[in-house]
Amino acid sequence: VEDLATFDPQQIIAVDAALARLEQDDPEAAAVVRLRFFAGLSVEQAAQTLSISPRTAARLWTYARAALYRSLSDSR
Repeated sequence: VEDLATFDPQQIIAVDAALARLEQDDPEAAAVVRLRFFAGLSVEQAAQTLSISPRTAARLWTYARAALYRSLSDSR
């Protein structure tokens, strides 16, 4: 994992804003992102933590990545 200090602060702010928007639209998908990205959990571990099936966690992870990408692309 790279040190966050090496990233552009504007990018960090944009990712945080995109994640906040995702959390408003789909809190469960945002929870999967937080567990995967910040806690470093696998899809299976995130599923277990959230008491959902691994298939649901994988679907939410795929959806969340696409939503975040779209949100970050629109903000440029």
